[in-house]
Amino acid sequence: MNEDFSKATIDELLQRALQYHNAFKVNQAIGFYEKILQISPENPHAIHYLGVAYHQLDQHDLALKFLEMAVSLKPESSETFNHYGSALLKVENFEAAEAAFRQALKLYPSNAEALFNLGNLIISGPELQNQVDAIAPERAVEATHLLRQAIALNPDHLTWQLELANALIEIDEKLEAKQIIDEVIFKEPTLAKAYFIRAKIKLGDMDLTKCILLSPTSHRAINNLGVVKLRQGDLNEVVPLYKKASLIAPDDPSVRWGLANGLLATGNLKKGWREARWRHKKPELLIERQGLPREWRGEEIKDGKLLVYHEQGIGDELRFASCFKDLIHKSSAPCIIETDSRLIPLFSRSFPEIEFINKLPRSEDAIPEVDYSHFVKTNNIEAYTALGDLPLHLRPNVESFSKEISYLIPSPKFSDAWKEQLDRMAPGKKIGFCWNTALPNKRYGDYFFSINELNPIFSIKNSVLVNLQATDCEEELKLAEEHFGIEIYRPKSIDMFNELDNVAALISQLDFVVGPFTSILSMAGAIGTRCFGLTLTKDWTALGTDDFPWNPTMTCFYKGTSNSWKPLMEKVADMIVESE
Repeated sequence: MNEDFSKATIDELLQRALQYHNAFKVNQAIGFYEKILQISPENPHAIHYLGVAYHQLDQHDLALKFLEMAVSLKPESSETFNHYGSALLKVENFEAAEAAFRQALKLYPSNAEALFNLGNLIISGPELQNQVDAIAPERAVEATHLLRQAIALNPDHLTWQLELANALIEIDEKLEAKQIIDEVIFKEPTLAKAYFIRAKIKLGDMDLTKCILLSPTSHRAINNLGVVKLRQGDLNEVVPLYKKASLIAPDDPSVRWGLANGLLATGNLKKGWREARWRHKKPELLIERQGLPREWRGEEIKDGKLLVYHEQGIGDELRFASCFKDLIHKSSAPCIIETDSRLIPLFSRSFPEIEFINKLPRSEDAIPEVDYSHFVKTNNIEAYTALGDLPLHLRPNVESFSKEISYLIPSPKFSDAWKEQLDRMAPGKKIGFCWNTALPNKRYGDYFFSINELNPIFSIKNSVLVNLQATDCEEELKLAEEHFGIEIYRPKSIDMFNELDNVAALISQLDFVVGPFTSILSMAGAIGTRCFGLTLTKDWTALGTDDFPWNPTMTCFYKGTSNSWKPLMEKVADMIVESE
């Protein structure tokens, strides 16, 4: 730049800078901003827009440096706080970004960009952080309100309309969401994001395929198409799609986790277990574990003990417990396994060679921390591994799975008590059932069914129906009894959610258990009770088989693209009736 600044005033320099900036000549604009700061080191406008310029150039450290100065120099400026929030968003400081956007709106409630940015952050936050859990309903409602306000101020902004549709999907207003997206596509049919968001309404392949055609490097769309193909049972396409996504975004933990699911679902266990280690880097699972020794790689441990740390839900803990006996032989060392306190009595009885402890407390920070230093020192811990990594060392192929009918031993005391109670009931087959998860998540709602869809099971003659649902479901049970003319036994003497040792004993005295893939089904399979699991489609747990390698007494049924659970329920009912 060969401009003569000698006679230019600060206002003139600022005008020239903004002209360059508005013409997208950002580097030239930076030159003018820097000249202004040579003359007036605390000029708030130059500092503000210099921060914006560096933000546009993805120089995040410099952007934050200048924008932090700007908000301190211009605390009354809504625009400055909005830009500061955008810069914070780039470095994934979501909490601070939200606070900045809220301050921008406090200063000027009609700031359309701040309205959009805050609404978009709320609705897209879980995706930005690679989280799968749905946002809180009240947050989704707020996001919808904010985005409507932004669009009212800028009605022609198609991207904003798409984010409103995204928010509407979160609050289950799918009809309006689809109408908005269809209108956007009519106006701009080449907007890839429109097809990506529309695919969320009904996870199907057509919109995702269109999105990928328009945006071939959209790893999220490719990854989601892999999810769709897995749900559809089209396993030939699953792994290639996941691999393609991972080549585009090799460091994205969610994409690599998707690849792990695909590999395991198609029976490639060795590579699948290795890819599954990427789950440790997923933000929603990220825990900083301090003071741990070396990681166990499957070798013999000669001097100290092996620690297996907790990381899974109850269902997965029950499933991976099938590895514990092999772990003892493989490590040749005393093992300490961190687990959910509810499982300690059951696990300790089943594996007396292993010491089970309650999971160590975590910090309440944004990224939880667990300090193992004292525990490692006082317990002579030589190596550690994660519970979910046990199959990596112990289950290299399907043939390596145990053929034992059961591997968990229920309490004899509790079992005898339940046998006595059940024997006093009417003769016939004792059938336990559930229909939903105790921790509902609407993203997986189609994996479960209603109590009414159990009608074929309820119609089995000479049977005793036992409720195993852990949720507060008394109203549903009463309605089912009235509607179907049946009697359902409620084991009210136990807390189905917390007293898992007693639940295991009850399940051990049943002839059959029917339900979706929840911890109840995992418990039944681990105990060796004949059980029937009904779910949407095959996932990684099937490990590329038509059986269920984890539990020989489990028979799986997959709904697939069917609109009804009835045919599967009828098959289960027939198998129960025909059994000895």
